[in-house]
Amino acid sequence: MRPPGVIRYFATVGFIYNYPCPLKCNFCCHTKENVGEGRLHPGNVVPLILDFARYENVRRFAFTGGDPFVYIREILEIMRAARAAGVAQPFHMVTSGYWAKTDAKTQALLCELAEVGMDLLYVSYDHEHVRWVSKEQVHRIARCCQVAGVRMHVYGVFWNPDERVEDLLPDLDGVPKTSEFVTPIGAARPLFNGRTRCKDVPDANKSSCGKCSDYDITIYPNGDTFPCCSGGFNKEAKLHCGNAFRDSAADIKFGQRHARLAKSIGFLRLHELVAANDLDVLERLPRFADVDSVCEMCRDLHKDDALQAALAPYYETLEIEFALAKADAEWDLLGLEEKAKDLQLA
Repeated sequence: MRPPGVIRYFATVGFIYNYPCPLKCNFCCHTKENVGEGRLHPGNVVPLILDFARYENVRRFAFTGGDPFVYIREILEIMRAARAAGVAQPFHMVTSGYWAKTDAKTQALLCELAEVGMDLLYVSYDHEHVRWVSKEQVHRIARCCQVAGVRMHVYGVFWNPDERVEDLLPDLDGVPKTSEFVTPIGAARPLFNGRTRCKDVPDANKSSCGKCSDYDITIYPNGDTFPCCSGGFNKEAKLHCGNAFRDSAADIKFGQRHARLAKSIGFLRLHELVAANDLDVLERLPRFADVDSVCEMCRDLHKDDALQAALAPYYETLEIEFALAKADAEWDLLGLEEKAKDLQLA
């Protein structure tokens, strides 16, 4: 008899600390309107970290904004308190790097952050960020991260999908780089007007956000909590899964079924299943050709309560398929582990 499949979920708990940022990028998704009211600070963040850190499926913490380096002394205070209380998970931050003015100060700050457990730094760099942050600042951060033992990843967002981070930083070797294109949310929405829609993006790229069973729990300044990090889209999709100020970590339901569909199954499979069973419901589904990203598809599917009611039986079928596939994969993995043990004993 096969053992039952155990579907486990892992999470990064991220804090949108506040909306202030020295830069004014025209595509920013974390505008004041999107981030909303409230303010995170050591007094309300430390208890949340202590609560979430008790669960082994919480793998790390994260700070974004705005630019969280605006509040860097508070974040250092938070993580020192967390370490003193026994929290072991590492954390990462997202920044423009505006603060990297000199080698000495940059090195000192990154070493200070590494001492309290920061192991990864995401630096945003594209044609908007270059208006305020120089290439030398990015190179300085890279050098200092290497000394501090902190991994660095450069992430750029472009209006032209043919442009890449590598074009702006051709000499930055050994640092991972990711390039995405602007989506109509936040500051970009009034500038979008459909003019940059990428019709040639494959449907498969709009089907799933990947990282199967690995979630980014996002906590806004008012405590509202969502099972993904997509600024603004998560709110418009009505993916609210609790309020961290009112609900315990155990009560934050980040593994909700729509999030599982986006993470682990994909919206293409949903469309296929509906197409095979109900053409009327199929006509109500958002079309892949009308969106540029999985975030938009996720929002358009979930914001309509009536559509969600019509899709309920399909979600149930997809969850059963996923559970069976996961059980098969775990059974196969168990078999491989047993074979490996036999070979070691032989």
